[in-house]
Amino acid sequence: MSLENFNPSFLQVTEHGDVVVARLTRPHLNDEENIDQLGLEMFALVDQYEKSQIVLDLEAVEYATSSVIGKIIGLHRKLGRGEGRLVLCRLSETVRDVLATAKLLEYFDVAESVADAVRRFDADA
Repeated sequence: MSLENFNPSFLQVTEHGDVVVARLTRPHLNDEENIDQLGLEMFALVDQYEKSQIVLDLEAVEYATSSVIGKIIGLHRKLGRGEGRLVLCRLSETVRDVLATAKLLEYFDVAESVADAVRRFDADA
């Protein structure tokens, strides 16, 4: 399903063939309402738009609370249950440190660039 009617508040979404790149646009997400909306937008990519190959570009994110990380874990699990896949890319040093401290760098597939993340889907095809 096409993403042309998808108008998220927290994501900038582009399609690269079958791969969707969702770029978080806010550097700080710390209000529960904002975090819930982010979760709805990320899950809509899977549930409403039937996307199963998603790159989550975190370049703009300066800090991620445990609630934000929880939403990303939820997206990862949702995709995994449907034989989809999530690749995170362009992590700031702070976000990388948070994931490392929580021992999640090994849990997620992490790429340095959007191009590298998209190529990972091509390599697995």
